[in-house]
Amino acid sequence: MIKDKRCHIRRGFAADWDTAMELAWRTFEEFNARDYSQEGRDNFMHFVKDDELYRQFALGNYQLLLAEDIGDEDDERPIIGMLLLRENRHISLLFVDGSCHKRGVGHELVKCATDWVSACKKSFYITVNAAPYAKEFYHHEGFEDVEIEKLDNGILYIPMRKKII
Repeated sequence: MIKDKRCHIRRGFAADWDTAMELAWRTFEEFNARDYSQEGRDNFMHFVKDDELYRQFALGNYQLLLAEDIGDEDDERPIIGMLLLRENRHISLLFVDGSCHKRGVGHELVKCATDWVSACKKSFYITVNAAPYAKEFYHHEGFEDVEIEKLDNGILYIPMRKKII
């Protein structure tokens, strides 16, 4: 449950793409980059800014979920969290603006993604390759490690999964 009721989760659309990827990159730089080599930082930047990722989203191979801060009714609704779900079963990206950590935003994004995977009936698990920074968050969300930490093209991650009931 979101601790701060000024947040709303919704599906993202093409018009939201650039804002969501900017949030992912900015948050990665702030919280994750220190765990990565220059090669890893460069490869992550290439991934979030690559036209191929957007093309795959446009083709329906990725679903984008967004958390918006609804604030006052007259205000804009800034995006404070994003989750990118690949092939209706794998969390490719999950980032929450640092000012909104510990508010339950990430939890709600994972819950929505889990519900999505369950509704698609394509998998009994939702998976993620968790960054070292996010390992404890995913454990708290019920994910379990399925392999030891890996390094691929400078990207550190722990393969995890959560059983869909």
